[in-house]
Amino acid sequence: MSRTKLLALAAVPALAVCLASPALADDETPHHRVFTAESPVRPIGANQTETVTVTCPRGTVAVSGGWLVSSADIDVTGNRAAGDRRWTIRFANEANQSGRVQAFARCLA
Repeated sequence: MSRTKLLALAAVPALAVCLASPALADDETPHHRVFTAESPVRPIGANQTETVTVTCPRGTVAVSGGWLVSSADIDVTGNRAAGDRRWTIRFANEANQSGRVQAFARCLA
């Protein structure tokens, strides 16, 4: 028998023991639930800034944020956590016309 076959045969019982082990069979990784909280759609005036804060439900933690804007002329100048349950996004409208913005927070339970 070649050396490769001997190594493979020696590894099979060890693999079987590992797969049958109750400690490995239990999935000890916590299963988190992810929620999305959203702000109402808000107006932003021409050449104005607007800060929108979204609050996650009780028992969750804000882990990230996102946004929607009505125009490519509206920039995001800030995107950060504002405490355990809150996420804040700051918008700057560089256009000569008003627009709309909306902020989102990803909340982990």
